[in-house]
Amino acid sequence: MDADTIFGLAGMVFVILIAGIAVMFVVPLAKAKIKSENEEAYQKMASDAIQVQEKSGQQQEKLAEEMGEVKQRLASIEKILKEVE
Repeated sequence: MDADTIFGLAGMVFVILIAGIAVMFVVPLAKAKIKSENEEAYQKMASDAIQVQEKSGQQQEKLAEEMGEVKQRLASIEKILKEVE
């Protein structure tokens, strides 16, 4: 083997080594980025779910109040009907 061949092979090994090291650093960074994006999405979904639950609770309270009013009105109507009889 002459010097040019050895130099070429050494260069190729060096490039492959650098590429391998680069992959070793890039893959974990990409995984961390994906994990971070997923975490943000889960946090947004949890925040949205909390807002929906709060709104639902408010609506249930409003419905309970309205049902109480309806019961009072119905009792009043029943009382009037009994007096008419």
